[in-house]
Amino acid sequence: MAQTLKPEVRERILRATLEAVAERGLAGATVAAIAARAGVAGGNVYRYFPNKDELFAAALPRSLARRHDALVAASARSLSWVATGDPPGSADARDALLRFWIEHRLAVVVLLLHDEGTPYEGYARRFVDHLTALTVREIEAAHPGVRVSAEARSVLAMIFDSTRRTVAGILATHADEVEIRRAIAVFRSYQVAGLGGLAAFVAPPPARARRPRA
Repeated sequence: MAQTLKPEVRERILRATLEAVAERGLAGATVAAIAARAGVAGGNVYRYFPNKDELFAAALPRSLARRHDALVAASARSLSWVATGDPPGSADARDALLRFWIEHRLAVVVLLLHDEGTPYEGYARRFVDHLTALTVREIEAAHPGVRVSAEARSVLAMIFDSTRRTVAGILATHADEVEIRRAIAVFRSYQVAGLGGLAAFVAPPPARARRPRA
C-alpha cells in the first residue's frame, strides 16, 4: 500500500532546502543535510521529489524570481538611492519590494548571494549591473553634458555589489519583520548620503562667477 504524501512534510522539506542553500549554496546543500533540517529520513525526500534539481525548482520557482525582477524594476530608482528626490509612487514600490524581501527572505538571499550553480546563475551580477546603469543614467540626465567616467562606473559597480551583499546579509541575519525594516532603513540612510556625495563629486555644481575687484 502506497504511503500518503503529507503536505506539511513537503513544506518542511522545501523550507529546509531554502535554509540550506541560503547558508551553504546549492553545492553544499546536500539532500542528507536538507533531510536532517526537515526532520525526515534522507530517503523520504525522494518520495516527494525525484531529484535535487526538482527539489530546488519547487523551493524557488521561476515565478518567484520573475516577481522579484518586476518589483526591483518598479522600485529601481529608489534602490539606486541617488538623492535626487523620489518620483510619485516610488515609496509604495519600495515598500512592496521590502515586503517581498521580508516574506521571501531566504529565496532573496539565494538569488543575491548564492546563485552559483542554480538555474539563476548570473542573477546577482545582473542586479548590480542594472542598478549601476540606472544610476549613471540618472546622474547624466540630471546634469546635461556630464558623462560618468569609466572609473566612476567601476566604483558604482563596487558600491552596488556591496548593496546586494548587505541586503542579503540583513535578510540572512534577521527573521523578524521589524528588525529587517530597521536594518534596511539604517543601510538606506548610509547609502543615500554616500551616493549623493558621489553624484556631487562626479557632477559638481558650476562655480559661481567671481565679481571683479573694485
